[in-house]
Amino acid sequence: MSEQRLISAEEICRQTYKDTKEFYNNISGRLPDDVGFQILYGPPYPKAPILFLGYQPGRGCKTPLEERAYGNEDGWPQRSEYATESWPLARRLRDMIGTECIERCVGLNAIFIRANSIEIYRRDFDRTLRKEIKAFCLPLVVKTMEAIQPGMIVTIGFETLQLFGGGKPCRKSANGRVLTRTGTIAGREALGVLHLTGAQIARQDRETIATDIRNYCMSH
Repeated sequence: MSEQRLISAEEICRQTYKDTKEFYNNISGRLPDDVGFQILYGPPYPKAPILFLGYQPGRGCKTPLEERAYGNEDGWPQRSEYATESWPLARRLRDMIGTECIERCVGLNAIFIRANSIEIYRRDFDRTLRKEIKAFCLPLVVKTMEAIQPGMIVTIGFETLQLFGGGKPCRKSANGRVLTRTGTIAGREALGVLHLTGAQIARQDRETIATDIRNYCMSH
């Protein structure tokens, strides 16, 4: 029997874009608006030191139609948007981790279909449609992670970690607020962090989260 050719992370991700475009076209008539989709925020680097997993693409600097014209529904940007863009989460990650590190990391969405916020997503997308979208996206997220094999997984927001079963509190602030949780995604330990722009976080707590990410990365 001939040896089976290993499929690269890039090939798997290109197929994910093709499958998502077909899925999006099939459900577009049931969507509230022309909301578009986005999967990766940069190249799917194999063995990336960190894979940042967000809940879903939100309101960026471009409209969904501008994102489509830019090519974000056909493939990923040549450089990580976390390192190049001016939207709040990108700036916050650069401040916390540093541009040099961010350039080598992978940014991925758990839910590919765009909404300006989780609250709007739950309000404007009916329960049945959300269930279908989740059932389509999450297996592809796992497949992508298995292909990339990142050094660590960091979920942006606890609700993102909750999509994969949740996690246990790991780090708390001085006043008892949970800052990080640990769980499992695709058979790998994942560190969930309090949403870095969607939650009001004191500077000291942001520094604690950043330190935990760096320390966690060094130990994996």
